[in-house]
Amino acid sequence: MRKKLLVLHPVLAPYRIDLFNELNNAFDANFYFFRKNLLTQKFDTEKMESQLNFKPKFLTGGFDLHIKRRMIRFGYLHKIALHKPDLIICCEFGLITFLSAIFARLFFKKTKIYSFCDDSVDVAKKSTLARRIGRTLCLKVLDGIIMGNDLAKDWYNQKFPKAKTVVIPIIQKEERILALMERGKEISKRYVTDFELKDKNVLLYVGRLITVKNLPFLIEVFSEYVRNNSNAVLVLVGEGVLKPELKVLVEQLKMEDKIKFAGFYENEALYAWYSIADYFILPSTSETFGAVVNESLIGGVPVLCSNLAGASTLINNNNGKIFCPFDKQQLLAILQEVLAESRKTKENISMDNSLMPYTFNQRMHVFTEFLKKEMN
Repeated sequence: MRKKLLVLHPVLAPYRIDLFNELNNAFDANFYFFRKNLLTQKFDTEKMESQLNFKPKFLTGGFDLHIKRRMIRFGYLHKIALHKPDLIICCEFGLITFLSAIFARLFFKKTKIYSFCDDSVDVAKKSTLARRIGRTLCLKVLDGIIMGNDLAKDWYNQKFPKAKTVVIPIIQKEERILALMERGKEISKRYVTDFELKDKNVLLYVGRLITVKNLPFLIEVFSEYVRNNSNAVLVLVGEGVLKPELKVLVEQLKMEDKIKFAGFYENEALYAWYSIADYFILPSTSETFGAVVNESLIGGVPVLCSNLAGASTLINNNNGKIFCPFDKQQLLAILQEVLAESRKTKENISMDNSLMPYTFNQRMHVFTEFLKKEMN
């Protein structure tokens, strides 16, 4: 008989689809989400749900506090009592995690309780007082935490030696991502024409246009580089509150023909961008992980990654470079090195071999085996 797993998670996000599907394959699993969509981005929920091998359930009864995006939800304790799981997975160190753990401790003493913690080392170190209090309380009642990267795991092991930790990086299944990229090939060709990218070295950014993404820094460094290297183009894919400010900066630097604001895309229209990128860049000053780094590497696109992003743990000497997101001269030197020559022709859209240091299945097998042992 398969062990029972209960997952209580804030929202279904694209970068968790493969993880949830594999958990459903490995266990008698039930998944409950507290929001229909992310607060910061709106994804095609029907498209996401069509990629699941289970029917997601939603516990939206309750209210949002609008303080650091905290929420109060009702009904999750009833679901613990209903399913009597062998293991519960919650998310982060909030009230839902704490109360779920206390409830299980009182009434289901054999049930193990874990929580996802997506912290990078930098995010963990800079936690607010409220988060530190929540972390301390939750770690007293949880059986363990599920980290998103190995460096953060090491930090937690040092600071909280009694906490059991396991790592499952925020990565996706290569086959699914490559299929989306393959379906986007014709769209890629249109991008080359529409954004005048033929014979250009393309530096790609994908994400929200918000402060922590450090885009003014990127624009200023790229502008300095491109003044003496006219064959490069920076493409910014995404939307956000900083877009008007960023467009003004680009105009002031007279870089309208070198820095393109592409807008928001998802599904095949998004993955089509990776097929024409020579390099991908993530310049964030704060980033728990950065799922886009994994997507880029799957598509064979080398990544220039901030050393403050959790996904920097995916970068090695063969697939990109790591830089300090406050050091303009360091990033400028990297751009001068890597953008000297185009990596791919824009006439024949193709994908290179994956640059990931490991596969989704390799890490997922280790994770599910760990959970099975915890349930015994």
